[in-house]
Amino acid sequence: MERFRDILKASNLKSTHQRLAILECIDTHGHIDIETLFELILQKYPTMSKATLYRNIHDLLAFYILEEVKLPQQKQKYEIKKVPHIHLLCSHCGNVEDIFVETKPLLETIFFQSGFEISSSFIVMNGICKRCSSKK
Repeated sequence: MERFRDILKASNLKSTHQRLAILECIDTHGHIDIETLFELILQKYPTMSKATLYRNIHDLLAFYILEEVKLPQQKQKYEIKKVPHIHLLCSHCGNVEDIFVETKPLLETIFFQSGFEISSSFIVMNGICKRCSSKK
């Protein structure tokens, strides 16, 4: 929890119990959609409104503390902002995993082949996760 207080303080955002609850919940559950996040937060803070959740999500996105995760055929999800990484999406169970690989060589190859200068990227790879593969 202290880590999130430090992150909020560094961004000049107040450490409200709503923001801390949102960050803690997303940190615990990883990639999470807004409806699931709201249901989980209501268990701890039953008076929190959806408007408060949306407002805080907006603020946390604006200050680059959270990141939107847009996945094919799934609701938009949120995660704590991390170093650049790739998302692995299981086409069987829908689970999303992060994998941290160096993307700089890929971005350089794209630039050298096309002259296109990438300012940001979001890579999703579809396949079957280890858990689903072992069930076959």
